[in-house]
Amino acid sequence: MSQPVAEKVDRLIAAITAIDGVVGLYSGDVAGPATHLPGRTVRGVRLGPKSGQVHVVLELREGLLALADDVRRVASDVAGVPVDVVVGDVVARDAAQAQ
Repeated sequence: MSQPVAEKVDRLIAAITAIDGVVGLYSGDVAGPATHLPGRTVRGVRLGPKSGQVHVVLELREGLLALADDVRRVASDVAGVPVDVVVGDVVARDAAQAQ
């Protein structure tokens, strides 16, 4: 993958993890989405030329569907392609603040 893809992945991660209520990416198991970049693998994100997918950990609170939709909108805007969002896990507020 080219450097512009690496930059796009980094911008995508920064944008979605800046959303209030997003704890981070969900790396899941070996079969989960991943983007292979020079010198590193980013688990929880897969970007292709026509679509993408992100797996996230969200803070357990009211409005999870709306929060997931915010993640989808932001991720799609940054990636420039439609991005599906999978909520891989939720954590209680105390656990989210500890991370």
